[in-house]
Amino acid sequence: MFTIKSDHGLSEAGYDKFIEWARSILPKGNRLKENFYAAKSMMKPLGLGYQKIDMCPNFCILYYLENAEMTECMTCRHSRYKPRTGRGKTLVAYKKLRYFPITPYQAHDAVDGVMVHPTDGEAWKLFNSVHPQFSAESRNVRLGLCIDEFNPFGSFAAPYSCWPIILTVYNLPP
Repeated sequence: MFTIKSDHGLSEAGYDKFIEWARSILPKGNRLKENFYAAKSMMKPLGLGYQKIDMCPNFCILYYLENAEMTECMTCRHSRYKPRTGRGKTLVAYKKLRYFPITPYQAHDAVDGVMVHPTDGEAWKLFNSVHPQFSAESRNVRLGLCIDEFNPFGSFAAPYSCWPIILTVYNLPP
């Protein structure tokens, strides 16, 4: 639903109306969240937070760190904030960047003899011992790649094959 909301510019009120309709046709006791706020609250613990950073509408600079207090772009002189209308006291930036920081590895509870995460595997431990400098930095990304060939028309039907490729990030939050 978040994807549909984003792809089609659906407002929060529109999202809530659609959810209200969907809940009315689902059986009693369903676990569909009742509105956008409840659904968004459910997503927060996944660690998908972001930081909003104001930026020049012409993509010249970010108002970040040493530029955080500036009110106009030093390159094109465009104002950082939209003109205030009515009684609004809040400054609204023309354009915002949403920065998704890479988070450090999240520990998990290991169970003896059971592989509950790729870090419990022998290959992961061997890689750590061979490349200790890479392993020391928790923000380095580890990828798993899986490919397999198959022929959707049977082995003798046509000389055509598909190669699905699945790339998985192992050490970032889901």
